[in-house]
Amino acid sequence: MNDEFQTDKIVVVLNNDDEQSVMAALVMGAAIAATGDEVLFFIQPGGAKIVKKGALEKYQNLKGQPDPVELFDAIQVLDGRIILCELGLPIWDMTEEDIVDGVEVMMASTFLFEAEGAKMTFSY
Repeated sequence: MNDEFQTDKIVVVLNNDDEQSVMAALVMGAAIAATGDEVLFFIQPGGAKIVKKGALEKYQNLKGQPDPVELFDAIQVLDGRIILCELGLPIWDMTEEDIVDGVEVMMASTFLFEAEGAKMTFSY
């Protein structure tokens, strides 16, 4: 680890639900988790619909792309944190019961404290 950074955290931010953004973010998140670094996968309101139960299935079977459900699961299994900005719930008429198990919900300001010291950020 570079001494300039306090942690092995890497942040992935998703604020879209288009195929390219979702798949790129999931691939990067799973790759980061596989390296042993701590991934903080923060989903802003524009991407919030992907954490609704059953929503990732619409991204399956994209030509040349891995399975998004497997990528999402890999992030969680490898101790990555998937965090939804709380503003994403009311915007899309969702409740915490509507979202995939294991997804945390927090305010953006709280997330910024969680991400402090991250050595890289990827934004999609």
